[in-house]
Amino acid sequence: MNNIDDQIRDAEEEASLLMGFSKALTSASTCNDNHVKLMALDENLKLWVGIESSLKSAKNLLPQEIKENLLKLSKYVERLTISKGVDMSKTDFDCLANINMQISEGLLAVVRNSLAKEEAFSLLKCAIDLSNAHESKNSGDLINALDNNLQLWVYIKTLAKNKSTALPEETKSNLIKLADYVSSKTLEVGKNLDKVDNGTIESFINANLQISEGLITSQKIA
Repeated sequence: MNNIDDQIRDAEEEASLLMGFSKALTSASTCNDNHVKLMALDENLKLWVGIESSLKSAKNLLPQEIKENLLKLSKYVERLTISKGVDMSKTDFDCLANINMQISEGLLAVVRNSLAKEEAFSLLKCAIDLSNAHESKNSGDLINALDNNLQLWVYIKTLAKNKSTALPEETKSNLIKLADYVSSKTLEVGKNLDKVDNGTIESFINANLQISEGLITSQKIA
């Protein structure tokens, strides 16, 4: 999960900076002070140079097509800023500001979509591991499967409780309830592994499969 967390955190930070510099560029476009214009342009340029470096990193999980488009935009921002500087028109400033706003929204959407796919895969894997461990009647495998599943649901609950998570409130509430159910039932199972309730394990598996399918379906619709 750490790699995904880093991706989301980085995307949110970049999106926040892009929105902030978009406002600064909009303000500078109607300002008569060249120093203010220069500061807005310089900070915006530094941000795009940083984004370009991030896009070239092997750790960046964005799709290749999106990386290429962002790199082209980065080059455009660099050329326009360096060639015109404080002499650029209000239209040029507004163009840079609009690019920032659109990319800010796009970055968050792409990374959150990637997160949904990763969660769907993790839920499916945990469901398979639980099923295999229960069928094999191997206590060690079952403990590992239950522990991994519990950690995943704790993570999902944390996301659902986060105000910035882009999900309907009813969906968040249902995920939190499911996470609490998984937590309480996992503790019960852990206390008596010799007499595991088949219904409880099946309920874990079904919950994972249903939420995984829901995440995948929502991405197809989007």
